[in-house]
Amino acid sequence: MTGELVLSVDGLTRRFGDRDVIHSLNLELREGERVAVCGPNGSGKTTVLRCIAGSVSPTRGRISIFGHPAGSREARRIVGVSLSQDRSFYLRLSGRENLLFAAGVRGVPRPQARGRVAALEEELELTEILAQRVDRCSTGMIQQLAFARALVGMPSVLLLDEPTRSLDEQAYSRLWRAIDARPHVTVLVATHRQDDVVHCHRRLELDVLKPGRD
Repeated sequence: MTGELVLSVDGLTRRFGDRDVIHSLNLELREGERVAVCGPNGSGKTTVLRCIAGSVSPTRGRISIFGHPAGSREARRIVGVSLSQDRSFYLRLSGRENLLFAAGVRGVPRPQARGRVAALEEELELTEILAQRVDRCSTGMIQQLAFARALVGMPSVLLLDEPTRSLDEQAYSRLWRAIDARPHVTVLVATHRQDDVVHCHRRLELDVLKPGRD
């Protein structure tokens, strides 16, 4: 890829207790690039995404997004995130109300937010999901809602953790069509699925690290 440098990860290390989950990771992504993060459970795929999203602080190393430190207000404004274990929806609100709230948190005016949610409803075929209270939605429905929430702020960078794990074939196709429709968005996707990897330009393979690193 030859576009503008979007994401820079320099020497990322994250230690939990006496064990490095990620050690001295270097990574660069450019505009419109898609990278699949692969590896067995425990190899740190989700940890990498959380560090880039700013919800986990690196033990060592630096991460910047368009030159802004990961986790800063400027970085958060341009990143859309869907993490597999971090749904953080308001369970008694409908899917639509949750998306409108997420847009408002990003500073989108209410009329514009309604338009964005309506566009995503049509694009991702979310009418049933948006009408339901979240606590009445299945795992696959919540996963689709989480992807829509990642898109509602019109991000330049998408961080997706196992986004297709619980999707049926139709929802799977809609997700990747939506990404294809945003060719300038940079995507980092953690996945076990080879059919996700083929949608990406390259893959980053992680291994489970042995304990005892300094």
